[in-house]
Amino acid sequence: MFFTPEIVISLLIDTLSLFLLLIAFVVAVRIVVWFDYGSDTPGQYALERQSYLASTIVAFILALKIPAIFYFIYTLDRLSTVIPGAMCAAGVVTANEYGVWLFMLKVFDLYLFGLWLVLHRADLATPNYRYTKAKFFFFIFIFFFALVEFVLELLYFGHLDISQVVSCCGALFNKAANSPLGVVASLDPKAIAAAFYATYGALVVAALAKKEIWFSLLSLLFLMLAVVAVIFFFSPYIYELPTHRCPFCILQPEYHSIGYLLYALLFVGTFLGIASAFWPKWMGRPMNLWVPLLFDTLFVGIVSFYVLYYYYQNHVWLL
Repeated sequence: MFFTPEIVISLLIDTLSLFLLLIAFVVAVRIVVWFDYGSDTPGQYALERQSYLASTIVAFILALKIPAIFYFIYTLDRLSTVIPGAMCAAGVVTANEYGVWLFMLKVFDLYLFGLWLVLHRADLATPNYRYTKAKFFFFIFIFFFALVEFVLELLYFGHLDISQVVSCCGALFNKAANSPLGVVASLDPKAIAAAFYATYGALVVAALAKKEIWFSLLSLLFLMLAVVAVIFFFSPYIYELPTHRCPFCILQPEYHSIGYLLYALLFVGTFLGIASAFWPKWMGRPMNLWVPLLFDTLFVGIVSFYVLYYYYQNHVWLL
């Protein structure tokens, strides 16, 4: 295994997280099996106290995972200086067969932990702990994904070969690439942008109509289209270079690290949008759909600004 200080810190964070989650997992199994709010036995009181401990652990891990995923990207970016061929995190994450799956699972787990936190808040709002068993059963489901994430991270860093030449982002996000990304790259960028803006428009309509289910499904679609649109339509305007398509380089200081803001807005907006389908049942009231739409709108506004600003300066479209 190849070690750098960043890799060591990343592994330490995830090892600590998994250790704490294991404690919460043991408590969760006990609660799912034996928790009974109507019981007044000493065992029930002990379970109620332990449930607070486990809930605090899971909430803490969510708070840790948000900066941790950005630190993971930072680690990948730092590794691009020692892995031949890599120009940024894109080349490093594809250095072996585990990287892309690991990164996708990290993002997926973040959404799962967020949904758990919503259910936890709903449970605390009920007088009889109505969702306690449900939230810990959900956590048991999440724990196995967190365990797979940890194993994948060990496999990824363990199989990282710094002597092997990897592809740079220019090759990965090119229509000539022999991968699903190459297929997407062969699509008309204007069609991708049109689908992106059409989905955003549908989100506005769903918010006006107060259709939580549709808003949730459209938020999931918007998330996927936003990532594709950033790579193949908006990023060239940010880089002011038609051949530069990369979702990671926008995190660099030379582009004012705008990627951190963009991805934060996208995560919050789409997470709240997806959660809106569960909000009425769990929280007992519908979500104000204008809150997630505000974050989506800020995201759309910023990426659109780069396109319009480039046209204002050069009087020509890049794509």
